[in-house]
Amino acid sequence: MHVQPAMAAPPALFRAPPRGTGWRATGLVVLASLVAPLLALLAFGPMMTPDSPTYLAYAEALRAGPLPEGEALLRQGSAPATLFRTPGYPAVIAMLQTVSPSGWVGLLVTLQMAAQAALAGLAHRVALALGLRPWMAAAAALMPALGVTIAMQVAVMTDAFYGALAGAAALLLLRAGLGKGSLRAVALAGLMLGIGLLVREATAYLVLAFLPAAAIAAGRGPGEKVLGRRIIGVGLLLAPVLLAAGWLMTENHRRSGHAVLSTTKQIVMVQAVLPLLARGVPVFDGDDLFDRTVREHVLPRGYQGLDAMNAALFAAGMTAPEIAAVAGDRYWRAWQRHPLEMLRAMMVRAPVKMFQIGFMPVDAVAELHLRFDRPRPWFGRIDAIMDRLKGGSAAALAALLALSGSRAIALALAGAAMLAPLLLRRDPRFPALLGAWLVCGGFLGVYLPVHVEQRYLMPVAPLLVLVGMVVLDAGWRALRGAQAVGEARHLRP
Repeated sequence: MHVQPAMAAPPALFRAPPRGTGWRATGLVVLASLVAPLLALLAFGPMMTPDSPTYLAYAEALRAGPLPEGEALLRQGSAPATLFRTPGYPAVIAMLQTVSPSGWVGLLVTLQMAAQAALAGLAHRVALALGLRPWMAAAAALMPALGVTIAMQVAVMTDAFYGALAGAAALLLLRAGLGKGSLRAVALAGLMLGIGLLVREATAYLVLAFLPAAAIAAGRGPGEKVLGRRIIGVGLLLAPVLLAAGWLMTENHRRSGHAVLSTTKQIVMVQAVLPLLARGVPVFDGDDLFDRTVREHVLPRGYQGLDAMNAALFAAGMTAPEIAAVAGDRYWRAWQRHPLEMLRAMMVRAPVKMFQIGFMPVDAVAELHLRFDRPRPWFGRIDAIMDRLKGGSAAALAALLALSGSRAIALALAGAAMLAPLLLRRDPRFPALLGAWLVCGGFLGVYLPVHVEQRYLMPVAPLLVLVGMVVLDAGWRALRGAQAVGEARHLRP
């Protein structure tokens, strides 16, 4: 009897449910996804972070009237908020402040929760379309909701909105790729990414990771050639992003004389080479103003010296766009002069916890305490748990099982997702899943060379879990099939 390869289960095993089924379950997933952030809001309240003041300053400038221009803008400070940030998130804040001057924070958090709940609902629909069993579909949709997204939903930060926009764009492309394709879905994904660029300027680079998924999601129409349809799909995805980027650069050029998306390079491009500075690599060894200032302020203090560096450069006559331009130049110079050290720095930025974004309920709660300047609780620290275990604490045993178990599940999902191109090559869902896999890899590819945090990967957490779930489910089905074949052979006379 012929036995198929381990991961090549028959397509019939993965037939998606009929359209329109499971909506009650989707509604329950949406409601369940709101539980954790609501509890966080009740326990801690809304969160302001070191980044929040710049968004609030931009929002205040929007409400005050025309944004500053020319010298009034460039001499405003070392990092004027209306150049350092993109306008999307501040515009939402300004609108809510106009609607409710005293209750805008509550409205903002509510909108952020609603956006993430909608993303969970969409993830559930895609999980069903992938053919996952009902309990697996619900788990796949809810797991990312028990992670860093809890804190970001109650924070005055862009991550909840951006995670919903970019995450939904990726899920729409995956869903369209599973069927016959849909240019409408690709266009909607492009619109979301276009709006996303106004929330986070890194979308200008991240959009490249979505292009293969867009080409796959475009499908093939009746009588149309595949290549032409896919080119149209790529164009529909890119157009809104390019239009948004063009408008923003034109507007910033009108106001400042510099065609930039933002001036965040004045921070992140120096931050990107901090691992090299810590190892004594001569990145800023020149005699010009910029290198001397970095050596004076950043070399002895690291990240804590970046603000002082920018202030000193500004006091010496440089503007924010000029500082950003030189910082970008020094970053690329570091790659030319020290490529191996830059590669090492990339590896340093990829700790194991980056691969736990799909499911981290215990760590998320523990880190929520840290974000509110409270000590990390004992149940989020292995050393503290082990100390309590020595005293025979049953609670410590439960905490150890929960913490280690959740980390193991997250790493298993991430590991399975990473192996998807090898293990699912003969699966009928492979093209669409490959597009999703490339989106996940693209986010790491964009952020690792510069700076990466778990919150930056929020948009791809649902994709990571879905792809990992499909791989594990396919492996389980193949194993069961092989066992059934073995039993049949054993019973054969």
